[in-house]
Amino acid sequence: MIRYVLPAMCWTIIVTILTLLPGKDLPEVNIINFDKIAHFGVFFLLSLLYLRWKKFGPALNVSQFLIVLIIIAYGGLIELVQGAFYTDRFADIYDFIANSCGAATAALFYPIITSIKH
Repeated sequence: MIRYVLPAMCWTIIVTILTLLPGKDLPEVNIINFDKIAHFGVFFLLSLLYLRWKKFGPALNVSQFLIVLIIIAYGGLIELVQGAFYTDRFADIYDFIANSCGAATAALFYPIITSIKH
């Protein structure tokens, strides 16, 4: 079971650290909409990792919908924490939307991704 949960947990820790770093510690990237694309990608991968854990991990009896809902709530909580506790970061509804879209899109594509044979 550890080989299925470890990637999801490690990515969760990395996402938490990166999203809660003070804004001044983050590098500037001057690509149009890079921030929203990054939010989408980070939460897409997070969702895929937890869906993989659900599929292959023993006794994880929760629905795919609930996993995605929890990940969306996690993304919302991060935005709220940024807005409440940081002076150089703020809660951004568009970041939350990108997070949510990434998580939901992963759930839609997960059956296709897992059906591809190596």
